[in-house]
Amino acid sequence: MQLKDILFKNCKDLTEISLPEWLEPEVNDNGSTIKSYAWKSDKLRRIRLCELNLRGKFIAESLVIYPEWNYNNPVFGSEYVNAGGKRYFGTIDFHPLDMREEYINHYINRDLIDQPDRTKNKSHVYDLDKYFSKKLWIKVETNDFYEKYVESFELYLTRYLHQMKRANPIVRNVFGSHMPEAHYAQRGYDHHLASTDPAYGILKTYYNSKFADRYINTFLFDMARL
Repeated sequence: MQLKDILFKNCKDLTEISLPEWLEPEVNDNGSTIKSYAWKSDKLRRIRLCELNLRGKFIAESLVIYPEWNYNNPVFGSEYVNAGGKRYFGTIDFHPLDMREEYINHYINRDLIDQPDRTKNKSHVYDLDKYFSKKLWIKVETNDFYEKYVESFELYLTRYLHQMKRANPIVRNVFGSHMPEAHYAQRGYDHHLASTDPAYGILKTYYNSKFADRYINTFLFDMARL
């Protein structure tokens, strides 16, 4: 698993965030292991990483980066799944929090202009019509393509971090509230992704339903219940 090393290479000023009280950094149970990490950085309120190995039958890495609430930038998301050495799945995206054309052009297309539009419009795993861009890197194969995934992951990550370096904070709030509009957009993202995450069934099988629910809704997507 290489995502943590690549993150540390490209983002030098990470500060660790405490995990939920009930969650240990490493959870082991009958040969299954979950490693959980969370950090923050300048302009980035939360960076979370999950490394999952369920007795070698299901191996996954998942990294998500959220901007601070006073920035309208997309959420960066990526994961790679090895399903028992029989099926492999990878995604990388700048998840748009607004589907209007001007937002997509400014926050997605400008930084990924040289990347092809996705050819898949349907996925058995995710609803691609919401919170996924046309620049989504997605691949499903019966052969392992991890090295290709890692190469694309670092390309997308470095461009996302460069975008955040030049990002300007929100100067107005269309909701008329003291909370920035990005707060609501990120909460909507978390709620949607948590409610459709296939990890629930997998975690329930290898651990239990309580653990699966808490892990998804308080760690993977910490704003899902707000």
